[in-house]
Amino acid sequence: MRLSPRDCATELLEVVPLMMRVIRAEVRSNSSPELTMPQFRALAFLDRNEGAMLGDVANFLTLTLSAASKLVDGLVTADLVTRESDPADRRRIVLKLTTSGQKKFAAARQAAAGFLAERVENLSNDDRLQIMEAMQILQRAFSDEPPEINGHLPRGTRYRIAS
Repeated sequence: MRLSPRDCATELLEVVPLMMRVIRAEVRSNSSPELTMPQFRALAFLDRNEGAMLGDVANFLTLTLSAASKLVDGLVTADLVTRESDPADRRRIVLKLTTSGQKKFAAARQAAAGFLAERVENLSNDDRLQIMEAMQILQRAFSDEPPEINGHLPRGTRYRIAS
């Protein structure tokens, strides 16, 4: 059977949001009450984009600078994120996960991975192989997209696609 690119796109637009809703609900139910979903997403963004600035977080979360600043303030107060001057440009303030922030994010991510493993546990090995192959194909199809930080990487950033 031959599928058109539009058919494939339609299926992606149905399945990806469903998966994200399920994953978000699981993360919400397994994270501590003091961590909101936007805060979790900010931690995930900073894990992928070490040295991002407040504007980068605001753009990623589609928040105003003021709202993003309040969100980051909460993460700083909770000792999950630090604000530091960039040694190369002291006018630039970069955001980084603290050790606590890395641990909290890793724990939430691990819980989500465990949940997803349970969901695919009863699939046949062939189905799981097909999922893995499809994810690799999608990663290749979308890996030419620019990084999440204004289309470029800050100096010294380790950019990686979320795994």
